[in-house]
Amino acid sequence: MMKHRPLLCLAALLGVVATATAAPKPNIVHIFVDDLGWQDIASHKIDGKPVYETPNLDRLTKMSRRFTQAYSPAPSCAPSRVAFLRGQHPVHTGVYHVQGGILPAPYRKENAVMEPIYPYGLPDEEPTLPDTLKKAGYFSGHIGKWHSGGKSEGYPFPVDQGFDFGFLERDYNDTDLWNPKDGARNKFFGIFDKMKPDRLSDFATDKADDPYRIDADGRPYDKLTDMAVGFIDKYKDRPFFLNFATFMVHGPIQTRDRKRFDHYLEKMGFELPTDPETDPNKGQGGHTNPYYASMVDSLDWMVGKILDTLETTDDPRNPGHKLIDNTYVILDSDNGGVLPYTDNTPLRGGKQNTYEGGIRIPFLVAGPGVPAGTTCDTPITLVDLFPTFLEIAGLPADPSLKLDGSTILPQFRGASGPVIQPDGTPRESICWFFPFPAHMSAAIRKGDWKLVRNFGIKGGTDVPANIELFRLYNDDGSPNDLGEEHDLAKDQPARRNLLLKELDAFLAEAKAPLPYKNARSDKNPAAERNAVPAILKRGSEGDLVWATYETGKGKSPITDATLMYTLNPLPFDSSKGHREEWFSKPARILDGKVEAEMPPGATHAAFVLLDSNRYCITSEPVPDWQENLNSTTTKGSQFLKDGYAWKPGLAALIKLGERALASATQGGLDSSTLLNSIKLAKKNLGDASTTESDQVNTIRTLRAAIRNQKGTPESTNKSINRFLHDTSF
Repeated sequence: MMKHRPLLCLAALLGVVATATAAPKPNIVHIFVDDLGWQDIASHKIDGKPVYETPNLDRLTKMSRRFTQAYSPAPSCAPSRVAFLRGQHPVHTGVYHVQGGILPAPYRKENAVMEPIYPYGLPDEEPTLPDTLKKAGYFSGHIGKWHSGGKSEGYPFPVDQGFDFGFLERDYNDTDLWNPKDGARNKFFGIFDKMKPDRLSDFATDKADDPYRIDADGRPYDKLTDMAVGFIDKYKDRPFFLNFATFMVHGPIQTRDRKRFDHYLEKMGFELPTDPETDPNKGQGGHTNPYYASMVDSLDWMVGKILDTLETTDDPRNPGHKLIDNTYVILDSDNGGVLPYTDNTPLRGGKQNTYEGGIRIPFLVAGPGVPAGTTCDTPITLVDLFPTFLEIAGLPADPSLKLDGSTILPQFRGASGPVIQPDGTPRESICWFFPFPAHMSAAIRKGDWKLVRNFGIKGGTDVPANIELFRLYNDDGSPNDLGEEHDLAKDQPARRNLLLKELDAFLAEAKAPLPYKNARSDKNPAAERNAVPAILKRGSEGDLVWATYETGKGKSPITDATLMYTLNPLPFDSSKGHREEWFSKPARILDGKVEAEMPPGATHAAFVLLDSNRYCITSEPVPDWQENLNSTTTKGSQFLKDGYAWKPGLAALIKLGERALASATQGGLDSSTLLNSIKLAKKNLGDASTTESDQVNTIRTLRAAIRNQKGTPESTNKSINRFLHDTSF
């Protein structure tokens, strides 16, 4: 045995050397820009005549591999952000726009179709990217725009969705980076915060008490950039993932940087405006808005600060190297640029439509093994980042995550071929579904071709529902019709039908909710509208709510039924602007009747029915958006005369309380407060004279009493825990 020890020691020594020289897990910095257009980076301008000055983005471009055919999962912010965090297409997350979680209503009463019901944000039980990276030892931070949670100030917040660092009730959870003693400097939105009283009266100054006090270069202080730099420095001793989601360059279109604003005014030939409401370029189009140009300029400064930090900070996990040597830096956008503030030419359209200008985005990646200064023309999507980041972290593929994307690490490192899917086959197509009135549509990109299925509304106005087919590229890869100007649907019927079949199959497999038909619109066939069943009666018994509807000869059958309910009308919500969030659950379809149990503590509800022709019927009328100045997107219960208000939800809450009482008794817990709360709730439930205020206090008290029975299954019920961060709940 002894004679083998030297070999064992040598093997052990070699193992130590190998371990010591092995590169540590790479860091990941994702700069997720809001609304940055495909042509907004100076060095990316196809015509070679940039107006916006972006030296730091140009510098990053030289360090990076640039993807010329990168796409967002949706043409608006919330669905793209949720898709990125979840690694799934919007048809699988169910989030299609930031206006989710509302009662269904037509945008205008005359619209033939209307958007379907869908949630506002990602449930906190869904596995997210930071959740998964944690398994590889990553410390994750989110700074900036969220728009992935619910309507109560964004809950569930980043720290509820797997991030170690992020905001909680609008304050960040690390006093080294967000110190309450900083007072006025703790601006949640940073320099993006709305200028008051207007955008010509609130420029940053050099005054000591100015929360945006300018530096020696005249640049305003930005809290978010400061936190991003601080996060990198504080957590550099471990592998980290930073999701720096800038509020720039989303509206309001404004700038606190007077020096750069003056520069662009002069460059564009404008005088300093006197009217803060009017853009100096007066809708000229192109890159001619000095406010927007200054915002892009400020974004560029932010990117420069991140790069400077990575390039000058020693890497404690990789001695002799700077952080940049072992960090992947990815920069992209959640959707295309916003018209008319910028211009995506040669692409057609912009944010909130599925033409190329709304979904094609700038995309840069720098990092280990990435060939600097190169381009890749392979079509990719932000959904691909989840599996790619997992591979960077050294994590094995996990089918249980049900990811829709595929790793693009080979493309990061120089491959130019198609993305290879987990089953080993090349990916041939990418699909989109956007059932929002800005451009109610679905689309598919396959090879050189793009098909757009229009459902009949653009900009909230009825347009013909049609199919458009475009050839974006020639066989040799050269651009053919990037502007989607030439509809070839009639000239290429076979190709049109094949792509439409694939797109429809994609939507059907995902059970995507196609737009509903509006029974109030005379643009729909009279025979179909006359066949729509009317609601006859509504009622409730305990926690059971029901509605009856017309049946029989001449009436279409009901094929789908949903109960929509809210937990946070005004008395339960202290958030700024107050936006009720409506949730949904399946309802039972009986003979001429639909019914469902009210969730515990739900305050108002309405049934949403679909007939066999997809006409939408609500158990009570809901006004269109325009009729009530979009208030249906913020409040819904105020429009319901009945709404099954208060008592059915209280009855359900009492049932939950009684189960909690039994669990508490079995577990030996003190349940005296819960018992008293149940008694009071039963008294109020049976008293017809109780006021709305009584109901509110009773529900709030009983919710809290059930939650306080820690360890019981009832205490974790979703309905009584949805808005825990709101003291009014």
